[in-house]
Amino acid sequence: MEKIPNGPVFITPDIAKEKGEIERVSETMFGNQDAQSNEDFFLHFLESAKTAPLVELSEDVWSRVENTDSYRIAPNDWEDVEDCAVVGHPDRPRDWKLFRELYEKGAPIEAPMILKTRGILHLVSGNTRLMVARALGMTPKVLVVEMEENN
Repeated sequence: MEKIPNGPVFITPDIAKEKGEIERVSETMFGNQDAQSNEDFFLHFLESAKTAPLVELSEDVWSRVENTDSYRIAPNDWEDVEDCAVVGHPDRPRDWKLFRELYEKGAPIEAPMILKTRGILHLVSGNTRLMVARALGMTPKVLVVEMEENN
């Protein structure tokens, strides 16, 4: 597979824009069902993200990240990307073709976010970006937000 010579520039994501995804993680991972608990979790996540590193996603870490279809994507398997991004989300299909175009142009792309807590690596946002990177044979950068056990 031919690799993209320069690839995109991964930038720190706009955390506030992903508030809904962060609150979903609060509910699914920690059982928080009320608005105040979710808001507290979001604020804690936001604070933790201020010092979180933007790092290359190693194969070892990528293989252990939960809540993503991306690691199983084979090089140039755009049919699988389509199935995961569009067919798998009929209510909110993801525009993977736009991300592919941005990657190929070397445009700035917000890095996916991974929560690291309790020995778990959980993708908060960026599944489509990771799937496109995988299909292109690229190593993306991600924002790894570490939070203590007592969230």
